[in-house]
Amino acid sequence: MDPEREPLAGGGLQRRPVAAARGGGAQEPPPRGQQHAIHADIDPQPRPWPGMQKLAIAAIVVLGCLQFLPATHFRDPADPRRNWIPFDGPRNPTDSLNEVGSVDVFSWINCLDLRTLAVLTNSTLSSSSDPLNISFHFLIPEGGNDKLPYHKLKVVLPDSNLTITSQKQIKDKLNVATPEGNFVWSFLKELSPLVIATTQFSKKRYVYASADSIIKGKIEDLGRLDLGIYAIAAVEDCSKRFGDYVSMDVLNAIQRTATKTWMSQEPYDKDTCLLDLDVLLVEPRKLEKNLVTSIIWWANAVNIVNPRDRVRLAIALAFYDKYLKLPLNWKRANANADILNYDGPKNVCSEDGRQHEQAGYGEIWHQYLHKKSEAILSA
Repeated sequence: MDPEREPLAGGGLQRRPVAAARGGGAQEPPPRGQQHAIHADIDPQPRPWPGMQKLAIAAIVVLGCLQFLPATHFRDPADPRRNWIPFDGPRNPTDSLNEVGSVDVFSWINCLDLRTLAVLTNSTLSSSSDPLNISFHFLIPEGGNDKLPYHKLKVVLPDSNLTITSQKQIKDKLNVATPEGNFVWSFLKELSPLVIATTQFSKKRYVYASADSIIKGKIEDLGRLDLGIYAIAAVEDCSKRFGDYVSMDVLNAIQRTATKTWMSQEPYDKDTCLLDLDVLLVEPRKLEKNLVTSIIWWANAVNIVNPRDRVRLAIALAFYDKYLKLPLNWKRANANADILNYDGPKNVCSEDGRQHEQAGYGEIWHQYLHKKSEAILSA
């Protein structure tokens, strides 16, 4: 058979191209859509696009520089989805810890007794799940030695983070020579949770706890609450209500005739509760600049015989519909509450400044203060 002939499908023969049969000549082009294979031993080296090497070097340099930019997002290890979360806080690590991680606890004590402060500190730390991020700031009566109480507390509670400051700094800030400053200084028992804010505007927020307290709850749950638009968060004290102190006709008449910026636009409710001042969460920067003025104005506007009840009512009226309500478990009620009364012996001061010891009536305080520590603090 002719080698240049191939059988046809129908039995006939066709002639092959001579060049193809003999392996010489040009090959047929590949089908459309298919690329030529590169034969390294035959085809010339492909040429890169002009400037491509310079572009690649520039891209490497840019990506390297991006590594020096500050982080904008992070991943929470506890998040199973490992979502990226933006950093909303300040870039300063100290400020970030102060505003997000740490909790500042302030307390004001009118008659110095280190036993109560030690129990407050130790009970708070013992109940906390994050004790390393809790700081205590105690304001003690002026005239004493601030360093000695500090050293005594550090001996008893060496791992605590605390500062002790004289109340003189508050007094100097208030300028008690003025009627406003003298009024506030006369009612520090009621106003101290708010007065502390006058010297703490560098703090984003703080928790105020009454010095004669045993904390059973987690203070960080309070310190990290979202206050939203409010400046304070407080527990309601419904043992007394507006209607128990003042006639609502009188209060409505005051509302109609007075044109003050702090006056509520809605009618006051006679069943509104007062504020419990044993525990407060305060954001100093959100407090109204005329807060003290409004409290003094309300104290003069309502006619109540007991001056301390008058001030408590004035505080509640100044914050009418302007505070976040804390859970009721942060009100002293029973042994299951998150805050209890200090039940040990303590120093009390009379109106004339004389000091004497009041006997204790309970045993809970012993859980947070050893007898040897009590001896050190009482000396």
